[in-house]
This record gives sequence, structure tokens and C-alpha cells, in this order.
Amino acid sequence: MKVVYFQATLMNESSVLKTTKSEIHMHSTFSDGEFTPARLVEIAQKNSVQALALTDHDTFEGIDDFLTAAQPTEIFAFPGIEITVRFHDFNLHILGYFKDRESLGADLCDRVRIMKELRESRMRELIVRVDAVVPEKFRGAITFDNVRKAAEGVIARPHLAREMVRLGIVPNTPAAFDQYLVKYNVEKDNISAEEAIDLIRKNAGVPVLAHPGERTYSIINTKKGRSLNDAEKSLEELKTFGLLGMECVYPYHERAGTVKLFLDLAEKYGLIATGSRDFHGFHYAQSTDHLGATKMLPPFLDQFKEVWG
Repeated sequence: MKVVYFQATLMNESSVLKTTKSEIHMHSTFSDGEFTPARLVEIAQKNSVQALALTDHDTFEGIDDFLTAAQPTEIFAFPGIEITVRFHDFNLHILGYFKDRESLGADLCDRVRIMKELRESRMRELIVRVDAVVPEKFRGAITFDNVRKAAEGVIARPHLAREMVRLGIVPNTPAAFDQYLVKYNVEKDNISAEEAIDLIRKNAGVPVLAHPGERTYSIINTKKGRSLNDAEKSLEELKTFGLLGMECVYPYHERAGTVKLFLDLAEKYGLIATGSRDFHGFHYAQSTDHLGATKMLPPFLDQFKEVWG
């Protein structure tokens, strides 16, 4: 499978081809994003984005709003999800991309609902942990119900961070993470990578390994003993599970100078190469201009469509 990415070094090959401006990894208020699904579509229109997927964490709850908002536009919009999975002794993120709403079968939706319940259980435990270490005058101030009100779909740590800001425990959400939410985090019992990929494939979806070189959920992390050789072994194993793609073009990869490394790995292992901004909005200090700023050539969409049938 030939991997083609639009960049200056490939301008001679790419300049005669039409590029696809896309954002196929983004989050709404139904997980940990700043904007509603409908607002994300509006931003995409303003930014002349042609291909768009909503990939909230462990939920499909925003998909109907997203597809409804995209219907009267010329944007090619399709459902997605980002699932936190267990792989050996660490976690990864797997993106799943689907043809349409009807492709999301009952087996997949039921499993995703269980993921949401696990997130809520985790949040209750995290609130107890944080409550025990905040300054005494704030003890008991953080309640699950108030944190839950900030979440339209699945509940996540950014919602707790915002509640801590509202209560005056911390000045801003980064401080909440720096002082409390990383150190006292509660790891949930995630679905296995094999089960998640299998579920996506059984629903005619395209499973893609998200940000494989990002510091936290990555197959390469030298500080945690995961080398390039380990990454290749991981890709071989994930392919046996049914993995079809890898997110090669990604902001952290660009800063680290590893985009070509992942593009080469995608080509070596016959994986669909994708790219994104992983758009959240203010949580990642991203302005609306960031949405759709990754330009990929059309083959990845054609490859998706081949899988969807």
C-alpha cells in the first residue's frame, strides 16, 4: 500500500493532485471537547473542511447531532469513536471509523455503554481521592452531581478540572491536572485492544491506532522502555487483531520530527496512513483555526470506503 502525505518535500508528486482538507479526530462536549457537535460542523464549514468525523471518547452520544448538522452541508461526514484500550501493561487509543449511523450495531453500542458506566465509576473514586488532598476548606465541596452537570455525554477529567476551577480550588484547568488529576488519577479497567478492534471490524469499521508516538498512549515511549523495535512488534501483533490504519500525521509527531518515521512504518506494515489535529478546543490550547489544518491526500478516504463496502 503506497502512503502519500501532502508536505513540501513531496510537492513534485503532490502538486498535481487535489488535497482533501480533513479533521477525522475531534472531540465535542459529549466527551472532553469545547464545542457541541453542531458547532464543530459550523467551524469545519468556515475552515473549508471537506471530510469530517466526530471521535468522542468512549461514546456515540453526539453522533446523531453531528450527522444531522452536517447533512445540509457539502462536508463528507461519518461517525467515529476513540476507545481507550488495554494492550499488555499499558494503554492505547484506538480510533474507529464507520460508514454511517446504521453501521453502529447493537453489540458495539452495548459495549460502549458499559465503557461510559466504567468512566462514571472511575470519576466517583477520583473525586474521593482528590477530596482527601485539597485544602481543608474545600473538603466535601466537589460532588459527582455537579461534575456530571458539566458533561453532556461521558464524564472525563476535564469536567472535574472545570468544577475545581469553579469552586476556586485551582486557578485554571491545567493547574487541576498538574496538582491533582495526574498524581491521583484512577485507571479504569479498559477493554482489550483485541476486543475493541474486533468489535470495530465486525461493524464494518476501520480501526486506526491513534497518535502512536504521543507521550502517554503510545507504542513508542523510550522513558517507559518502549523502543522502535518494541513498536514494530506491537504493530505486528495489532495487525493480527485486525488493525487497519495508523495516525501518522499528528501535532506531537510534527514537533518531535517523527511524522516520516510513522509514515514509513505504515507503508511497511500495509496500514492506512491518517492524520489529524486531535481537535479539542481550549483544553489543548487550540483555536478554531486548528480544526482541519492537516492536509492529507485523498487515498485514506478511498481506503476507508473500500472497507465500508
